[in-house]
Amino acid sequence: MARHHLLARRARTSAGALVIPNPIGIGIALVIVGSVGSTLYWMLHPALSRSALMAQTASSQASEISGKVLVVFSADINSLVLMALAARMAKREHATVVAIYVIEVPYTLPIEADLPQVERRALAALNAAEEVARKAGVDIETRMIRDRQTGTAVIRAAQEEGASLIVMGTYREHGYAGAPLAKAIEFVTTHTTTDVLIGVSSIDAKSMLSVSPKDGLGDKGGSR
Repeated sequence: MARHHLLARRARTSAGALVIPNPIGIGIALVIVGSVGSTLYWMLHPALSRSALMAQTASSQASEISGKVLVVFSADINSLVLMALAARMAKREHATVVAIYVIEVPYTLPIEADLPQVERRALAALNAAEEVARKAGVDIETRMIRDRQTGTAVIRAAQEEGASLIVMGTYREHGYAGAPLAKAIEFVTTHTTTDVLIGVSSIDAKSMLSVSPKDGLGDKGGSR
């Protein structure tokens, strides 16, 4: 009888007992679950490389164009290739492209001197820019500006137009130093807080940014 009561008491104790987990075991389990979860997240969301981060940042900044895009032409600056890029960027953000042609008038001549050949080339450049904008479906304004120096004209135009981006032509790699375009670039980039976009084409290989002399709207032949 005593043995029967002992077995019954053990059975009741086993049936009604509460299982109390070990705190150390809980901690180990949580660590394992966390490690597995973080590993899965890392596998599904790999970290961006430095180049990818730079591209992401550039894309974000380009998508925040709030003002006009100023595209510069002159006897030394051919921005026709970059004009297509500027037009696409402006269209995406519903911005307006402003194409200017700067006529540098020598100090030996009056600022309003008659320069018919230069004006014809300026009109040709601006007409080409209008055609690019038309094909891209973006609004464009054109201006012909006379000044003693291209750099000062660009700075003034950017301020007057409220430009958020200045596009200044292309040049061949290794052909930057001492070139007329280089002087204008240096002046503009050191006298404005507006972003400046410049194309650089390779000197050793065919480049999409290359512009042949016959296509160059900045050809000076018979300019004055």
